[in-house]
Amino acid sequence: MNRLFRWGIFIALLVLAGSSFIAIRMVFGDNNGATVPSLIGVSAVDATNLLQSAGFLARIDQVDSHSPEGTVIAQSISPGEQTDRGKIVTLKVSRGGTQVRIPDVRNKEYPTAVQELEAAGLKVGTVLRVSDQLKQPNMVIAQNPAAPASVMSSRMVDLLVSEGGTGREETVQVPDLRGETEANARRILEQSNLVMSRALSQETNQFPEGTVVRTDPRAGARVPTGRAVSLYIARAPDPAAQAQAQAQAQAQAQAQAQVQTQPQPQSPAPAAQPQANIPQAAETPTWNPNQPTQLQTSPQQQPGQQAAPAQQQQPQEQVQQQPQQPVQPAIPAPQPGDKTARVRYQVPPLARPLDINIAINDQSGTRTLRQNQVQGGEFISMDVPYSGTATVTVRLGNQQVWQERYN
Repeated sequence: MNRLFRWGIFIALLVLAGSSFIAIRMVFGDNNGATVPSLIGVSAVDATNLLQSAGFLARIDQVDSHSPEGTVIAQSISPGEQTDRGKIVTLKVSRGGTQVRIPDVRNKEYPTAVQELEAAGLKVGTVLRVSDQLKQPNMVIAQNPAAPASVMSSRMVDLLVSEGGTGREETVQVPDLRGETEANARRILEQSNLVMSRALSQETNQFPEGTVVRTDPRAGARVPTGRAVSLYIARAPDPAAQAQAQAQAQAQAQAQAQVQTQPQPQSPAPAAQPQANIPQAAETPTWNPNQPTQLQTSPQQQPGQQAAPAQQQQPQEQVQQQPQQPVQPAIPAPQPGDKTARVRYQVPPLARPLDINIAINDQSGTRTLRQNQVQGGEFISMDVPYSGTATVTVRLGNQQVWQERYN
């Protein structure tokens, strides 16, 4: 009896375990190994029904495409992949439409920009208005997407529109554009909130042809934002004009040298008179402002007279024959209302001395500040008064090596 009871309990446990296994297979067994169907090229409605039949969920994302509107062009889970039921499959569905070339509506008034975009088959999206002193009110500053580009006709174009200045004047520093091409200089000015007013040519050998020599206002000056800046572009000197300028400089140098070497009027030397016991102090050269000759020498030595020092007995002719230093043109004294140009220039290393010519041109005309020979490495410093605006030019040998403008 006890054995039958034990076998009955064992059979009941087997039946219970089998029923549990079957129930689990019925509930969870079908989820494993579910296959994701291929949905590319199928309409969004049919793709959603197929996913639901296979036990998946669908999510629709509309994108720009040349495919027909409402057609699936991509799916997040590859076709034929085995995965669990209940997962979400993202479907990329085409909006349809055609590609159009977006027009450039920058620097145009807002109504005109809207008309051009609509004429191209596009619509205006977000419009952001900001204060900008460089643009007139209601002027388009930027756009997104930017031109030139091809976009779908359903794409929205966002615009950045100016509301004008805020009334607060701001200043920026003029960048150093020397050596830059005209195109690069224009772009740098725009990035600095400045504009290029004009490009002027300037003959020079110091910079490559076609590059910026200087700016007006000069580099480093602080100016209001939106200020127009003039560019001076390097141009190779004309050989004929260069030869003419060289000849004029040589003629000017010769004329100045003749003026410097003209003999000065001398008063006749006093006749020697026999004197005895002349004090030593009487033999010392004296300067008398009432006499035309500033340097006077002692009379000839008399018999019995003590010899004067060698430097006191130098004849007047020998003193005058000593080599003279280059005479620099006198810089005029500042007048009321004049400005001062601080000229600073260092001569580059030279194999031999060269002639240097420094000239200034202002409202009063052109005048030479310095003309002589210089050695390599010599530093020149001078403060020159001028009126209005001035241009200082330095020529070394036969070449123009430096030029600066003073406002």
